[in-house]
Amino acid sequence: MNRRLRKSFIPACALGLLAWSLAVRTCPAQNLALQLDGKGSYVQLPPNLFTNLTEATVEVWAKWETFANYSRVFEFGAPWHSVSVFNIRGQPGLRFHVWPFYAKNEPALQYKIEVPGVLHSNEWIHIAAVSGPGGMLLYLNGRLIGQHTNEASFAAMGGTPTNYLGRGMSGNATDRDFNGEIDELRVWNYRRSEAQIRDDMYKRLSGKEAGLAYLLNFDDGTISDVTRHAAPGRLLGHAQIVASDLGLVASPLSEAPVVSGAASFPAATPVAAATPAQSMATWWIAGGFTAVVALLGLLVWMVRRSSAGSSRLPVPAIMAGSSGHATPDELRRQALDELTKFAKESLVQGLYSQRTALLEAHKQAAEEVVKLEISLMSMRLPERIRGYEQRIAELEKDLASRDGELREMTLATLQLLRRKVTEEKRETQSGRGLN
Repeated sequence: MNRRLRKSFIPACALGLLAWSLAVRTCPAQNLALQLDGKGSYVQLPPNLFTNLTEATVEVWAKWETFANYSRVFEFGAPWHSVSVFNIRGQPGLRFHVWPFYAKNEPALQYKIEVPGVLHSNEWIHIAAVSGPGGMLLYLNGRLIGQHTNEASFAAMGGTPTNYLGRGMSGNATDRDFNGEIDELRVWNYRRSEAQIRDDMYKRLSGKEAGLAYLLNFDDGTISDVTRHAAPGRLLGHAQIVASDLGLVASPLSEAPVVSGAASFPAATPVAAATPAQSMATWWIAGGFTAVVALLGLLVWMVRRSSAGSSRLPVPAIMAGSSGHATPDELRRQALDELTKFAKESLVQGLYSQRTALLEAHKQAAEEVVKLEISLMSMRLPERIRGYEQRIAELEKDLASRDGELREMTLATLQLLRRKVTEEKRETQSGRGLN
């Protein structure tokens, strides 16, 4: 390679490597999920997984393809004596129950939270079910949607001999298996707060988080507990593990306190957890520094190699001064300074662009919701709900054709509108809010 080609080849390779490194660092890892067809497909977990938990939080991502009759996301325990989450009848309502006693013929013992019309088919939905002292709480996408005074949890049941994902155990002939996808099942040995649930929703956990009693993420292609507290489960029927479009990001360990009655798990003090945007920024910064280190090694190697054939390389006068030549050390320092400056500017620009775009999208979404609220304020509550639902349907139809910042704004608007519909329906159920 002659001197002229060598002079242009070094910075070209360096910049190419930097771009490649940044691209690789910002690409998320492949996520896998459990897929069930609703026709005899389910997962059986080991027995008596959570026997000693006096309080617990069960989190799971679920995507219903269709709403079959009482199709369970999970049920832990025994027939009519269990902890379970499922859709209500064949409708998009959500139910969470904790039955510490055999409750088949005892309606008074059928402690449950039911919230109608909150689910959406073919959409990932995050569910968190909290039990124990303080009562039952049900969260949807990080927001509280229902509560009950029953303070029982797994320990009050005396054991969970049977544990299913995607199937119930009541024995009712009309009940149907779950049809859709399930991912990131987490069971914690304490009551998680709304902020903790919301902060960790989109994170890919490691299994070493304090207070985490059980974790299934399916990312190794098996039904293995990532925390290693339990033996693997079994895929039954046509259940399979497939590539998923649920976007989760890697994060630092999220610590949490251990509660009484669950001393077998390590204790720690809670710390603030990073948001998805912060995690993405971490990837950008780590990728940039890794690229700089790699580039330095490449430049040293190439300059040393080039100096073996010539002690001096011709360079533009702007780099070498009036002599028009530079030593290999000078060339290396100059190239490193330029690349470091380029890397810093690229990282800062990328981070600020992402932050600005997200803030602008959420601002526009909030403004759209406020405008809609003003236009609907004079209507009666049922009419307002229909107005919100109509706008939600319009945005869902437009979502497929939108990308970039416009898609982010649409998703943010949908989240705000769905939250508003839930609040309005809660007012309807309580008999308040009618003009």
